[in-house]
Amino acid sequence: MIEDLKKELGKTLNEFKERLKEIRSHKLSLGFLENLEISLYHSKYPLKALCLISQIDPLTFRLEPYDPNSLKEIEIALLERKMGISVIKEKNSLLVKFPPLTEEAKKEIIKSLNNLKEEIRVKGRITRDEFLKRLKADKEEGKISEDYFYKTKENFDKEIDKFNQEVENIFKQKEKEILS
Repeated sequence: MIEDLKKELGKTLNEFKERLKEIRSHKLSLGFLENLEISLYHSKYPLKALCLISQIDPLTFRLEPYDPNSLKEIEIALLERKMGISVIKEKNSLLVKFPPLTEEAKKEIIKSLNNLKEEIRVKGRITRDEFLKRLKADKEEGKISEDYFYKTKENFDKEIDKFNQEVENIFKQKEKEILS
């Protein structure tokens, strides 16, 4: 049961890491743009499914659509996002430039980062509580001993403490990246 809890908490940590890629920092990574959803052909697609994305410098990207006819729609969709970017149309590609972050923008990003951290910690606690309910049910049905119940519950608490510490470490790393 402890291994199942570890696995579930690991999935939640991976979700946290993936969602952090979508949060802008001082230096942008390809992950920031790759998963932006763009409406095209009456459906939504991640940008990476529509374009070849290359990074020119920390704040500049080149997008080369697989379908050159979609260039204009992608440009419009990016500008509608109101990310403060400038989009320069070249022959068959778009040059996307992000402005440097202002202090005010950094504070807003940190605020949303804090909210995300709390959301992930709550998910971890909910996961632990679900496992705890199953453990209590097993104890009440006589499937496990009282000693086993308390030892396992103690292990659950240790795992959630490790999880929370890992979330905090990842948060601090991203916060440092944003503020630098």
